[in-house]
Parts: sequence; structure tokens; C-alpha cells
Amino acid sequence: MRDLQNESVDLTFSEVVHIPKVSFESVDYSLPPSKSHLIRLLALASLNDGNTELIFHDAIGLDVYSMIDALRCLGIKIIESKNDSSSKLSVVGVGNNGFTYPQKPIYCGNSGTALRILMGLVASMNEKVSISGDESLSIRENDSIINSLIDSGISVEKIEQSNLPIVISGPWHESAINKRPISLDCSKSSQPLSSWMIASALLPCPVKIKLVGETVSNKHYQLTQRLCNDFGGDIKRIDDYFEIGMWQPKLPDTYIVPGDSSMASFAMLLCKLHKCQIKLSNWPKHRDVLGNEILQREAQKLGINWNSGVLSCIDESSFSMYDLTDCNDLITPLSALIAISGGGEIIGISHTVYKESNRLEKTIELLEHFGLELAFTGSSLVIEGGQTPKTPNELINSYNDHRIFMTAVILMTKFGGSILGKGLHTIADVNFLVRLGLE
Repeated sequence: MRDLQNESVDLTFSEVVHIPKVSFESVDYSLPPSKSHLIRLLALASLNDGNTELIFHDAIGLDVYSMIDALRCLGIKIIESKNDSSSKLSVVGVGNNGFTYPQKPIYCGNSGTALRILMGLVASMNEKVSISGDESLSIRENDSIINSLIDSGISVEKIEQSNLPIVISGPWHESAINKRPISLDCSKSSQPLSSWMIASALLPCPVKIKLVGETVSNKHYQLTQRLCNDFGGDIKRIDDYFEIGMWQPKLPDTYIVPGDSSMASFAMLLCKLHKCQIKLSNWPKHRDVLGNEILQREAQKLGINWNSGVLSCIDESSFSMYDLTDCNDLITPLSALIAISGGGEIIGISHTVYKESNRLEKTIELLEHFGLELAFTGSSLVIEGGQTPKTPNELINSYNDHRIFMTAVILMTKFGGSILGKGLHTIADVNFLVRLGLE
């Protein structure tokens, strides 16, 4: 159990880790709980007028702990406990007017999801609230949600040259919200829309949101919409508008958190690279697969047989196209997997440049370290199949991006190497190295 009541999650990953060559025949690979679900559920549970137990398998990562710590700063009681078969977070909700003023700046660590959702939550408070994050989060831009908050009458000020810290001063006023629809650009991330959906429980009146640009990561905002509506919300999409009525979250006493389907990409890369068997567990039901059903659907084309949770390597693979508009987190491990299988083209990747790193650029750089060739066309990645990686001849930089780090580690289990960013995997998957026998 971890007690964060008086602890801030300070994320610094400046050490080098050396990865030896490892042989695998069979690996038990349990997917960690979905942090996308958990961060949203924690926010909603805090607004619930009652207690909620969030039950999950395996361990939660640092992004979730950052959200826990932030909510505790707002007066929310959250208790973590474990037994032999599962873990749970018990959240004591305070309703939609129960947050207390934080006695210190709210620190979001590395979590962009936590940051954007919290920006909406604290906008309801009649106080100035400061929000910060680690170095990586501080360089990520938040113009979309900032502009939408200002458009709704909220004061937002940057106090340094970087994007964080920021100071948000509420509360909302009905006159500002009702004057016109709130414009929201979701062409780089759908997180601002998720933030508005959750924060709508705190609004003094209904709100109408107009989408600007082509929305990406649609499955993520659809998850937020579904959770809100399941728990009492009134969120409807009509053409390019969302109409959100006033509501009070009402969560069940218990909620089972699904596994993170995106993490199966690393299991698949391990399977193909080592030609080993993977016993995959905690794969979520279809409704909770956040765009990553592409992994299961396209497994055969990637040279992997996926049969009832058992993955095995097959010789056949084929060139194919993969659209990551709704699952941009896959770009790095999927690119490596495509290169060592049948090749392919990846589209829908423009928004990957706004992640923890410029993930498009750093994916290309990473794979080149291993001797793999990719061609960026301006709108897609074209990757020749049947390539053989090689041992990198220099230290690899992960750029504080856990998916860059995790992909590199998988490749290094076959070829060895060293990478900067020891511990980065714990942002999303605490037991990642344990499953690989490296810890």
C-alpha cells in the first residue's frame, strides 16, 4: 500500500539502465489497469455523493498516483488496499460543491490526462489554484482547454515562460456560459473535451460546446461521455456540438476497472521478436478497448496468432495500413512490430507530436538506433517489412516518454543496450520489468 496523503509524486528519470540479452519461451503477461479509466473514475468518484470502490488487478502507475495526490489536495479521502487477488481504491466523494482549497500547488507529475481534467475541476472554485507538473508535462501546450476556460469567464494565467505552472481563478458564471457555445479545438487531443464533460457536473447551468477542427482520440472522449452518462449525466452530441445538461454524479458502490489494451502492443512485440508464447491476461471487454482493438484484429497480419489470450509467433505476415487516429499511443511499439513483420503504412499520426515527447520524431529516432528504416511522407509512416534490428552502438535517450522507453527495453531484451530513463515504465506499468525477468 502507498500513502500519498503528504507526498507529492516527483517524477525524475535521469538514470541510465542497462538491459541485458534475455531468452524467452513463455511469458505470463498481465495487462495493468487502464489509467485512462482510473483517472476519469477517480474524478467522477470525488464528485459522487457517497463512497465508491474502484477494483482492479495488477498495480497502478505513477500517472494514477498523481491524480490521487491532486484530489487529496482538494480534500478527497482516497484509501488504497490489496488482497491476494485484487486491489482497490476507496474514494469518499464530496458531491459537486465539496472541494476544499488546496494548501499547496497541485502537482500533476507526468500526466496530461490528470492535468486537463483537473483544470476543469478547479475552475469551479472561488479561489486562485496553482497547477504544475514535471519538466515533460510543462512543455506540453494546453491552449485548447485554456482558451475554452477563458471563453467561459475563467481567469487563467501563466506565471513563468513555460506552459506550467498556471493559475486558474473561478468560479464559472451562468452569464458567461450562456452567452454563446464554448469553442473547443480537439485536433491535437480529446482531453479538453473529457475535462469539460466531467467538470459539467460543477457548472451552474447547461452548456453547449462547439467542436473546432477534426477530433482525434475519439474513443477516449467517448469513454468519458459513456461514464458520465452511465452515472447520471446528460451529454448528447448533435453534429459538431455537444449539449450537456446539469447533473450530479451517482456512481455504484463498486466498479471493476478494465485492463489497458494499449499495453498489449509490448506483449505482441515481445512475442514476435523472441518467437515466444505470451499468455495474455486482463484484456478488457470490447466496450473498454480504447481504439486498440486494432492489435487483436490485425494480429495475423503482424505475424502473430491470437487465440483465447494466448499469443504465438507465425511465419506469415503481410503489408497493411494502420490508422492511429484513435490510438496514437501505439505508434512506437507498433512501428517496431511492423518493421520486423510484414511491413506497413501508419496513418492518423499527426497528433502524436503532442505527447510526452514529439513521439513521431522520437519513434523514428529510436528505431534508427536499432538499424530499422522508416520513411515519413508528411502524413504517414511507411515501414518496410522483414527488417532485422541490431544492437544500438550508443546510449539511447527516452525523452521522458514511457512508451519510447518500454519499446526500447523490449528490443534490448533481444539485442542488449543502454537507455536513459530508469523507472519510466512505472508511469503506466509498474510490473513491466518484472514480467521480463529484469527486476
